[in-house]
Amino acid sequence: MSRLNTMWNLICRNKYWFAVIVFVLLVGVLDENSFWNRYGHQMAIRDLKSEIRMYTERYEHDTERFLELEKDPAAIKKIARERYFMKVEDEDVFVFVDGEDE
Repeated sequence: MSRLNTMWNLICRNKYWFAVIVFVLLVGVLDENSFWNRYGHQMAIRDLKSEIRMYTERYEHDTERFLELEKDPAAIKKIARERYFMKVEDEDVFVFVDGEDE
């Protein structure tokens, strides 16, 4: 009984500190909107923003290539020869492949 009494006296004497500690635990760790969860969401937002930036750059690059293809028919020939190994009737195409790309 004396041990329980001393605990109660300790809590009563330091009730403001006890309330602050409970509040920090609730807000910082245990709550659904805690600082820990907020930090995790901030990291996810940062990753998603970098992904958006990457896709925006890729979109701009592809748009430039598309506009180039619309304006220049020689660019269509170049891409057809490089990517799809198309050829003119009187020429031969040789494709060299490294051993790593198999």
